[in-house]
Amino acid sequence: MRVIMIALLTLGIAACTSPGPTPDTSGTWKAPPHTVLTDAEIQSEIAGKIEKVKAFLEAEKLDAILLTQVRNVNWITAGMANTQIVLNKDVGAASLLIRKDGSRYLVANGAEAPRLMDETLGKLGFTLAFFDWYEANPVKDVRADVLKKVMGDGKIGSDVPFPGTTVVADRFAPLRYSLTDTEIKRYRWLGRNVTEAIEQVCREIAPGMDEYQIEAMTASALHARGILPTVLLIAADERIAKYRHALPGGAKVKSYAMVNVVAEKWGMPMSMTRFVHFGPLPADLSDRLQKTAKVMAQYQAATVPGTPAAEIFEKARGWYAEAGVPDEWKLHHQGGAIGYDDREW
Repeated sequence: MRVIMIALLTLGIAACTSPGPTPDTSGTWKAPPHTVLTDAEIQSEIAGKIEKVKAFLEAEKLDAILLTQVRNVNWITAGMANTQIVLNKDVGAASLLIRKDGSRYLVANGAEAPRLMDETLGKLGFTLAFFDWYEANPVKDVRADVLKKVMGDGKIGSDVPFPGTTVVADRFAPLRYSLTDTEIKRYRWLGRNVTEAIEQVCREIAPGMDEYQIEAMTASALHARGILPTVLLIAADERIAKYRHALPGGAKVKSYAMVNVVAEKWGMPMSMTRFVHFGPLPADLSDRLQKTAKVMAQYQAATVPGTPAAEIFEKARGWYAEAGVPDEWKLHHQGGAIGYDDREW
């Protein structure tokens, strides 16, 4: 007998004269494949975010903002522009410059500019501010010159240290915190598809498989849906209860396996955990499952707009105590807001 169980580990609450293309105004912009929104919905979401950026620039007394963090590029483009070439880096291979008049630029070299302009940004109103990769070096970084051509003596904020700018990342981040209706629509698609992928893997797990095999199966199932796994925690039997972050280590499944992922699309991550057990469920494990499900339900019921996170957490400590495990919350962080970062706060 195989039982698939759902468990809560974390809570997810809520003007340039350089070579290259210019905005493509011919025809109607079309979204790339694997997009759940209409073209009009994407354009509307981006337009709303540009207005938020303009208000931010006014408040900060800035003339433009340069966005290089992958999460911010995904946010401002509704997940349409992917600048993350190196998967373990949160700084992208290109930058987006948004001016206070709403005009927008892609700051990129020849390795990134053609793809980004052809596939997304050219149709989204971006002008290319081009530089040669070999001129962005410690001796003379021409990227500052590129910005000056566009902005003159204007004051530029940035989400990363960048020549000729002032870092304002912490003050910019709250712009991402409230999700739009179309972002929620994308999240629902992501939730359904990650669920399908992970449960497909769980139904294929068999005793004798090792954790590395299950890791590969999980990554493959997600990638096949255009979803990027950013966390893969796979454990068998006794390693599950022993380690909260059980990286796969090669142990073979005897009767019990865990698949825990963070998976991302359009720059929006989500977490999910599933367990598989072969044979009758031991009484102790069944009891822990029921207690976990109850705490999970209490978290969800308490998570409503306007409720301070600290208030929810204080209640959660009581829920764990009621379940007979008063110190369980100390063994793993209890989550937080999720959006374009695993932990927005």
